[in-house]
Formats: sequence, C-alpha cells, structure tokens
Amino acid sequence: MTILNIVLPVFLVIGLGWGLRRIGFLSATDNSALTRLIFYVAAPALLVRSASQTPLSHSLDPRVIGVIAGGSAVIALVAYAGAWRMRPERRGVFAQGVHRSNMVFFGLPMVMNAYGPEAVGQVSVLVGVMVVVYNLLAVLVLTLPHRSRGQDRRAAWLDTGRRILFNPLALGSAAGIAMSALGLRLGGPLDTAVDLVGRTALPLALISIGAGLDLARLRNEVPTTLAIALVKLVVGPLLMYLALRALGVTGTALSAPVLLAATPTAVVSYVMSKQMRGDAELAGAVVIGTTLASLATIIGWLMVLGV
Repeated sequence: MTILNIVLPVFLVIGLGWGLRRIGFLSATDNSALTRLIFYVAAPALLVRSASQTPLSHSLDPRVIGVIAGGSAVIALVAYAGAWRMRPERRGVFAQGVHRSNMVFFGLPMVMNAYGPEAVGQVSVLVGVMVVVYNLLAVLVLTLPHRSRGQDRRAAWLDTGRRILFNPLALGSAAGIAMSALGLRLGGPLDTAVDLVGRTALPLALISIGAGLDLARLRNEVPTTLAIALVKLVVGPLLMYLALRALGVTGTALSAPVLLAATPTAVVSYVMSKQMRGDAELAGAVVIGTTLASLATIIGWLMVLGV
C-alpha cells in the first residue's frame, strides 16, 4: 500500500492530463504552452531553490554522477552499435530511447512522492549534469547514422552547445549550486514566491505528459518499443544500481538517482528526433510505450529500493 500510494497519484495525474486532452479541454497548442511554462519557469524555480537549500556535500557525489552519466553513455553507444541493421533514421532514435530519462517531468515528481522534498535537493546537481550529457549523446547518436558532412555536424554541435548554454534547467541547477557553495539563500517574499512557482512544476509536468499521450502512435511500433522499454526501464537502471552498490552508495543517495534513471524516455527525445532526421513515429511510440510500461516497472523498483 505504501508503494501504491506513491505511484498511483502520479499516474492518476497523468491520466487527468490524458482525459483533459480527450475531452478537448486541453488542445495541442495549450499543452505546448504548458510545457514551455514548466520548462522555462516552474522547473528552473524548483531546481534553483532545492539546490540552494541543499549542502553540496549532500548533492554533489562524484560516484553517483559518474555512474549515471557514464552508464547512460555506455548504454547509448552499445545500443547504437547493436542496432547496426536498422535504417539510419531509426538507429539513432533507438539509441536515444534506451538511455534518455524523463528526469524532470516524471522523475522529480516520483522522487518527491517517494522520498520527500529533501531528496529533490539531493538530486538537483545530477539533473543539471544529465541535461548536458543527454543533449550531447542525442546529437552523437542522431547524426552519426546519416554520415553528415563536416559542416552539417559542426552546425549540429553548435546548436547543441547553444541548447546547453541557455538550457533553463541547467541554468537553474547551476544557480542553485553556486548559491549553496557561497552560502546564499533566497529570503523573505522572494523565497516564498519562488517556492510557490516551483511547487507548480511537478503536477503541471504530469498533466503535460498525459495530455501528450497519443496511443495511436504506438500501434505499429510495439516490438521495437518493448525492446527499448526493457533496456530503458529495467536493464540500464539495474546495472547502475549494482555499480552504485559496489561503490558503497546507500540510502537515498542510491535510491533517488536509480529511480530517476528508471523513468520513461524523455518527451524531448521526440522533438530532437524530428529536428535531426530521426524516425519521429518511432520516437513518439517510445515515449508513450515506456511511459505506460513504467507503471509496472516503477512499482518493482520501489520494492527493490525501499521507501
């Protein structure tokens, strides 16, 4: 019952978003605006406040960052090599699907429900680092199959550099880290205002995920999506869990990052696939399929990790 009380509210809010879209209360345009609000305003407010209130000794663990970031890179490259028979436009999407976690929109609400707001502060540095890692890996696996000319690849890397440099999630995490290091805190009405805005990020993110679920996209991609879901939701997080255990990481420092790694494929992977000549139909199916499958796998992980 404890685990169900953690998981079911998250999926019920996702279901609310899906229902609102089905009855026409939220249109695709409305959901796009909602996503922008979360990405550029609410989520950065949550990250900057959480990171600034968490001592660096509690949030900056090189073992955790190394395992999650390094594990994601290894999984992406192994998947890319293993998909060598796929068409170029599907190969990069496959590799991106197995490693890119929905840490902010899905993972942070789950961590909050399972381990409380303190855990959000503990993983804020990790989230900021993974924003950079995921963008770099996405460009690598999505451009390699097309054997782009040098000029095209340079343009892709420059665009990624701009994405990272001006990414509001990375900037929010960096600002919070700097404030924590300098011993600075938001105070008075400003702290209350940032807290109020940050609190909207997690429920709105779940509604946005639900509103974006289009089950029709999954119909023609079930076998490939199941293979990706198995690696993304079970095999990859399991390897990271075993590596962190071997390094002596315990408690929330172990469970919260693994739970983040075990989240579905990020929605932004669909956007990047469309922009970089990937198979958008497969990318959309992966987001939907891994989100649906995660209802079972997240329950399993919470049982393994303990709450």
